[in-house]
Amino acid sequence: MYSVKKELEEIINLYLEKLVSIYTLLDIKYSNDPCMYFFKLKNAGLHDIDNAAAEMGSRMCKFWEYLNSYLGNEIGKYMPNTVSLIGSTLALDFLLKAGSLENLVKYPSSTLQILGAEKAFFNHMRKGTPPPKHGILFNYPGLSALPPKQRGKVARTIANKMAITLKMDYFNTRGNLDGMIAEIKKRMIV
Repeated sequence: MYSVKKELEEIINLYLEKLVSIYTLLDIKYSNDPCMYFFKLKNAGLHDIDNAAAEMGSRMCKFWEYLNSYLGNEIGKYMPNTVSLIGSTLALDFLLKAGSLENLVKYPSSTLQILGAEKAFFNHMRKGTPPPKHGILFNYPGLSALPPKQRGKVARTIANKMAITLKMDYFNTRGNLDGMIAEIKKRMIV
């Protein structure tokens, strides 16, 4: 289901690219949220074909929102501690990459830190390029805004805490999540 959500995001963005000319003609500004602009386009008083295109975009966006909500709720039941730590989208990314919670639990924190950066890791091993500091974790809120020298340290902290929460989820236990989140926030201060 999660891969369907990712593919739907790509389709919506490609669809938006094709409609950019209409937006330009109508002087409608667009940025990162295509769904908002489909709605604006739908209410701009256009010809029938343009309204139909905007309506199709709106329907895709509604389905994407439903899918996003559904997956967020399900992953929250399956991995509540990890979702509390890193969010549902990142937890889904990790789960999709590893294949199962059982596989994720087996990974050490160093593997969790660079999971998703395999190409950069193997380039490091073969060609001696600098090692990757993060993979999927780069999408953790606020991590990409940090100075490059600090990102690796913070990614390591997040991966360490994530290894703990994955085990808590796998063995169905609870722990001090507030302390873990506070420690990550403390490390993120520039």
